[in-house]
Formats: sequence, C-alpha cells, structure tokens
Amino acid sequence: MPQAWPEKKTSYYTLFVLTVVVMFTVLDRQVLSLMIEPVKADFGISDTQVALLLGAAFSLTYAIAGLPIARIADTHNRRNLVAACMAFWSAATMACGVAQSYAQLFLARLCIGIGESGYGPAVWSIVTDTFPREKVAFGTGTLSIGAMVGSGGALVVGGGALALVSHLPGMDLPVLGTIRPWQWAFIIVGAPGVVWALIVLTTKEPQRRGVGTGKAAAASVMEVARYMGADWRTYLAVIGGTALKYLMTLGSSQWLPTLFRREFHWELSRIGLVLGTTMIVASTIGLITGGKLSERWAKQGRSDANLRLALYGLYVTVPLSVLYPLIPDPWLMLTVYAVSLFTAAVGMGPAIAAFQVITPNRMRAQVSSVSQFSTNVLAFALGPLIVALFTDYLFNDTGDLKYSMALSTAILGPLTILVVAQGMKSYARSYERTARELGD
Repeated sequence: MPQAWPEKKTSYYTLFVLTVVVMFTVLDRQVLSLMIEPVKADFGISDTQVALLLGAAFSLTYAIAGLPIARIADTHNRRNLVAACMAFWSAATMACGVAQSYAQLFLARLCIGIGESGYGPAVWSIVTDTFPREKVAFGTGTLSIGAMVGSGGALVVGGGALALVSHLPGMDLPVLGTIRPWQWAFIIVGAPGVVWALIVLTTKEPQRRGVGTGKAAAASVMEVARYMGADWRTYLAVIGGTALKYLMTLGSSQWLPTLFRREFHWELSRIGLVLGTTMIVASTIGLITGGKLSERWAKQGRSDANLRLALYGLYVTVPLSVLYPLIPDPWLMLTVYAVSLFTAAVGMGPAIAAFQVITPNRMRAQVSSVSQFSTNVLAFALGPLIVALFTDYLFNDTGDLKYSMALSTAILGPLTILVVAQGMKSYARSYERTARELGD
C-alpha cells in the first residue's frame, strides 16, 4: 500500500520554516560581500585575501564536515539536525562581529562553514519526503527563493546597518575589544537565526519514503560511490553542472557590490539596497517560473524536464553574465544583471530536484552532500578567488575588476553548458527507472 503524504497544511508549514532557514544560511554567508572595502581598510589586506574570506574560509570546513553530517541526516532525525546546525552557524556569524583581526575573522568564517554544511542535505531530504515527485521542483524552488532572499537580504540588511552606524565611532567592549561600525551587520543578521532554530523544532519530521516504517539503514560511502559511478553521466550533469554554474555566477556576484563602488562610486548602503532588491525580485520570479514549468512538463510526461530547464537557462545566462560587468552605465548594467538573475533562477530549483528524485532515500543526504561539497569547494572557494587572481596578477589593477569578472564567465560558461548537455539522455533514463522502482 502506498505511503500517505503529509497533510497539506503540515507540508506547507514545514516548507515555509525551512525556506526561512535557507534564507538565513545565505544571509549569514554572504553579508561579507558588501563589507569588502571596509574590511580591507581596517585589516590592511588584498583582494586575494578577501577572496579567501569569501570562499576558502567558509568552504574548507563546509567540505570536511559535510559528508559525516550527511550520514547523520540519512539515519537520524533531520529536523533536529537542522535546528542544531542553524544555532551553531548563527552564533558563528555573530562572532564575525567581534573579530579583532583577519585571523579571527577567518576562524569565525570556518565555523560558519561547519554549521551550514549540515542544513542542505537534511532540508532537501525532508522536502523530497514531503511532496510528490512532480512537486519536488516546486519545493526545492521555494527553498531557493529563500536563498535568493537571503542573498539580496544580505545586501539590503547589510547596507541598512551600515547606513545606521557608519557615522558612529568604534565601540570598545570589555574582553571582546573594539566593534567597528561595519561589524554590527554580522551581529544584526546572526542573532535572529538563533531564535529561528527554535522555530524549526515546531515542524514535524516526515516519514522516510521507500525504507519502510523502521529506522533507515545507512548506505555506506562505497555503496553511494558505486551507485553514482554506475550512472556517472547523469550525476556529472546534475551535480557537476550545478557546481560549475555556481562557480561561474558567484565569482562575479560576490564582487558586484565592489564593482559598483569602484566604477560608479556609490555609497555601500545604496549599493546594498539596489542590488539586494534587484536580486530578490528577479530571482524570485525566475524560481517561481522554473518550479511551475518543471511541474507542468513533468505532468506532460517529459522525464528530462528538470535538467532541460537548467540547460535552457544557461543558454541565456552565460552571454548576459559576460556582458553586464562591461556596461559603463550603472542602471543599464543593473537591468542586464536582473535578466541574467531571472534566467539563472529558472533552472535553480529544477537542478536541485534533478538529483533528489533519482536517488534512493537511504543515500539521498549523502549524495546531496557530494553536491554541496562540489558547489562549496568549487563555487565558494574558487569563484571569488579566480576573479581576484585575475585582478591582482593578470590585469594588476583593481580598476580592471570588470574585465576579471567577464573573463571568468567567458571561460566557465561554455564548459558548464557542455557538462549539462552531455547528460540529458542519461538523466531521462535515470528518472524513468526511479519512477518505476518507486511505483510513481
């Protein structure tokens, strides 16, 4: 007898709470992108050292902790794991607000990576056990709305905090030391996450599908590796392609506030408000569009719907992402950037759903951790760093940041398209096979 799905109100409440979790994880992670110039000034560091803060400091521990925490998510209560991880990374974000040196800020970013490494596999697994297969892209797309709101919110909230406290002197506190004006942004965005971790505990852990009513048996690392290896073209497309896409887009987006500062001399508070609002609006519309299209195509029997949407989005996103950093007018640049955000977002939810729906439940979180390892080691560690290295060592001029951003995308974009395109047929076969196995 087929397992019953959770009640609709329970499903949507869980999705709402987890979407806010995703919002906070991106908010806490990316608020630093707005603080690049004041961090450089206070700590006396280069663009390359900033890139290490943006990427490697976060992704190093994220990658190391991801797989063991994912094994916990495959066998234990996922809701409780999400709550614990959220409380930890939120506290680490607040610690960025009292860092007294580059080394201390680097250490706090390492701790954020540890906490955030556990949320994704658990959250995606919960959603996949909460909604039917044709609605999983809707669920992951909604979670991605949280990510986009978090990315935009990092700029809006960070910019607002800077506007409020920029005129204030540093505050000297016992034991903690001096809190600089820009550091308040970390405290402001980190504190609510500790509270929301308690809200997570009000949701219900869904029954795992496809593993019976007992406790899930953990798949070994070798078993997961063999499963993915047997279907390598599919997983290369859905995981490798997503990682390369993030590498391409994040390398530029993390530096975009700095580009506006250097090219157009905008105030950081204005940059945060304008870029953040643009990101929230354009990406949200794209994510909703992608989720609806994926659901419609799946109901029409198009087994490659998820991956095809990701590929179609790339066809438009890549050329626009090469173009927008080179535009000399800030508002025209912003317009082209908004369109690229929309087209990139159309494929975001379906891309995450793509590997969720073809992977057995008892290894889903571990496969998700492989995806997160790929995106966070490649995208977050290398994306901002590649742009910074081009600026510091190829062009040797901070005023040429726009060329570094365009060149990075021009190299990575075509490669991303090729990796996704090569797996289209194999993904359709994998989707159909899994549907037969689950009786969906």
